[in-house]
Amino acid sequence: MIFFIIINALCLSLANWLDEKNINHSVLLSANFILFIITVIACYIYARSLATDNAHAFVRSVMLVSFIKLMAIAISVFVYLQAAGENRSLYAVAGGMLLYIVYTVLEVNGAMKVNRQKNVEN
Repeated sequence: MIFFIIINALCLSLANWLDEKNINHSVLLSANFILFIITVIACYIYARSLATDNAHAFVRSVMLVSFIKLMAIAISVFVYLQAAGENRSLYAVAGGMLLYIVYTVLEVNGAMKVNRQKNVEN
């Protein structure tokens, strides 16, 4: 949640500067929102997988969420590139992919931390 707020604040406060550098701040905000929504869904999926006694369920949930997130970003990039035409901002797409990596690292680290705590309690 904190990362989402920080990225939104940076994109909004640096909007003019980003636009001057040919980085569409609206694309970054959209990518950030999409990734945040998927991360919230991922937390729900992780919580369900941790509630089971099956150790493989957690690994499957991490792989499932990573696949869902990758497909959502790929579809979003394809739709954006088709809709934007010549006005597309490839730097903004690259920024969105960087956000994807950061969100994935933060999400998996958090899930692993919760999984370790669950294992210690058991």
